[in-house]
Amino acid sequence: MSENRKRYSSAPLYGLKNSGRTQGGGFQVRMDEPRPVERVQRKRNFVFLQVCMTLILPIIFIVALILGYSEVHWGFVALSALALLCMWAFGAFIPQARKTMTLIYTALMMVSVAAALWFTTSLMQPPADPTSAYNNGDLSNLFGRDVTASQVGTYADTVNANNAQPAAKPEETPDSRSLAQERLEQFMNSWMNLDYTAMLNYCSPAWKNAQSNPEQAIFKVRGTQTPTNFDVIYVSGNDADDSRTITMEALIDRGDGNEPTRYRYEVLMLRVNGQWYVDPASLTAATKIVNAGTPTPNYTLMPTNSPDPNMKLYYNPDGGSFYHTDENCSSTSIKYLPLKGSFLYSEIGNYDLKPCSKCNAPNR
Repeated sequence: MSENRKRYSSAPLYGLKNSGRTQGGGFQVRMDEPRPVERVQRKRNFVFLQVCMTLILPIIFIVALILGYSEVHWGFVALSALALLCMWAFGAFIPQARKTMTLIYTALMMVSVAAALWFTTSLMQPPADPTSAYNNGDLSNLFGRDVTASQVGTYADTVNANNAQPAAKPEETPDSRSLAQERLEQFMNSWMNLDYTAMLNYCSPAWKNAQSNPEQAIFKVRGTQTPTNFDVIYVSGNDADDSRTITMEALIDRGDGNEPTRYRYEVLMLRVNGQWYVDPASLTAATKIVNAGTPTPNYTLMPTNSPDPNMKLYYNPDGGSFYHTDENCSSTSIKYLPLKGSFLYSEIGNYDLKPCSKCNAPNR
């Protein structure tokens, strides 16, 4: 113990020999320097990227499959590639999640690329003509396999009819027949409405100029007659003519208390300066239409076969007044049945009897 105490008695002061002294004469004790404080790195939040990869992009992929447009598939591929690039560049999510997302979106992008190249159509492409398959001779896509020859033939006839060149449309020309008929109808409607001033407006200028008093002249034409209805039967002539004849039938009421009578008119229509007019002089000659009476039917009596002379007829010898074809005829009282008397049809003249209508006995 004493040896050890002697050995280590000065150990605590070891190292103070070489230490510098302070100006005050004391010893300078060395202090340890403070360690720098480490900054805790703040974790980044990738909420938008998470929403895109778990919700938005899957919806775009489903919409692309439903619509079948290649542009939508290419858009999905571009957005998916951008999302994966951002995920790996910024270290989003945990490593296991990044690997899973990469595998899933790689598979989805491969499906979209295949669909865009072979199984979809472009938005910019015009709609396909269903008849092009028929015109090109390829009907497999148009009809499928389960199709009959009659269905193909019917479709071919329809396509040929639709593809037929339309006939050249004739150049439209004024319908003179319609104009002439229309002017006559306006004249007759004015007559039916007792508008005599309007009637003069539809009369030909040559006829009005030839009359000293057109109002009085048109009164002579119409008189006390008033049409109740009229029908245009036929319009003669053609578009190049300046005059046309219209056959018309009108039911005329003469105002004498009798039933209206139907007359037929041959109305002359004149075209003056492109306008059609009625020649009132043609209305003065009218033909009365007489309905033929219903002919009396002529009935021809068909000859009937004479009864068999050997036909056996029956009667009641106890005061009966009819002869019968049935010996048990129901028209006879049951107490007289069966009938006891009988004779042949050839002997009917020997009996003063009447035929029975109940059993259709033949007449004499």
